[in-house]
Amino acid sequence: MTTNPTPRPGGRYSRRDVIRVAMLGTGLAAMPPALGGCFLADDDGGGSGEGASGAIRFAFAPEAIWDYMTRRGTISEWEQDTGLKIQTSTTWDEFTFFAGGHGDVVSTATYELPLLEKQTSIKTVTFGKYNLLRITPVTRADKPYQTLADIPKGSKIAVPSAVASTLLWGMFAKELHGLDFRVGRGDYNLVVEDHFVMAEHVDRGEVEAALVIPEAAIGLLRQGKLKVMYEGRLPHEIYGPICGCTHPGVMGNLFTATQSWYDSHQDEAKAFLGLWEEGIKLWRADQAAIIKEFPQHFSVEADEDVAAMQDYLAKHDWFVDTVYMDQTWIDQEIRLYELMKRSGFMDQDAPTPRFEPITPA
Repeated sequence: MTTNPTPRPGGRYSRRDVIRVAMLGTGLAAMPPALGGCFLADDDGGGSGEGASGAIRFAFAPEAIWDYMTRRGTISEWEQDTGLKIQTSTTWDEFTFFAGGHGDVVSTATYELPLLEKQTSIKTVTFGKYNLLRITPVTRADKPYQTLADIPKGSKIAVPSAVASTLLWGMFAKELHGLDFRVGRGDYNLVVEDHFVMAEHVDRGEVEAALVIPEAAIGLLRQGKLKVMYEGRLPHEIYGPICGCTHPGVMGNLFTATQSWYDSHQDEAKAFLGLWEEGIKLWRADQAAIIKEFPQHFSVEADEDVAAMQDYLAKHDWFVDTVYMDQTWIDQEIRLYELMKRSGFMDQDAPTPRFEPITPA
């Protein structure tokens, strides 16, 4: 029997719903729904199909560089130069609108694509990259834990979801340590919590460790109360030895379009990447100013935390050097699907999602 997610109002499915049911469909794990709600924005149009002529409908999470480009007039200049317009839906649940046919381009993670395609029957094309996945395990500074294997089995560990980044760390745990790291079963008691409270739970000793985005823990990291495990490495640095490659990848945010839109709008896709490439250049030039101007995107308020965030990013910048992908990068990134199949997190006969390199204009 195929289990389908319950649609939200308007017939939409949330990103968490779709991935959760996809995992259940593989028969690999009986995972409970992720706790907590998703923040949804109203779409600009009604019904499915492509947007108005010259418009690119894009769903993405709240984003500092986008806000910076908006404030300094970069986007309006781009729209005047290209004759295009980007209609945005800003949401932490980007795939909702994409899956419902209300978007042309979405930001999503590499490891989510096979499951999302399977459950929505939407064929996709990924044509650009943006953010490396940055979620890593943290624990108290006075704990001896360096890797997940050091944490006693049965311990309570906080994770942001039953799937998503927990899926990736489940693959790492099995590949590196032979551990079963899943919600509702396995070697640990994984509890689903919000990113922005997990660091406090770790600090208070309520959990032994947590998978946290760095900005959600920056204050406690700055104070020396918490430490990042795996010697502070980001997921792509964990992945490198597994794949036997030096690969600036394992993406938390790719630029992915429906196949039907991409195949008929390749000039628009190239122009879209050109805008975001300009955003990356602005980030490199004005990073400190962007963090200070939009501290809410980095969960920092105090000047000390702003400085700590700048210092962390100087060492562990999760923004790509360029949004453009070449075939070598693609070949290394899609090897992640070999790991997903080998570790039991992807169907053996699942097709590899389509990635297409674009030559800069």
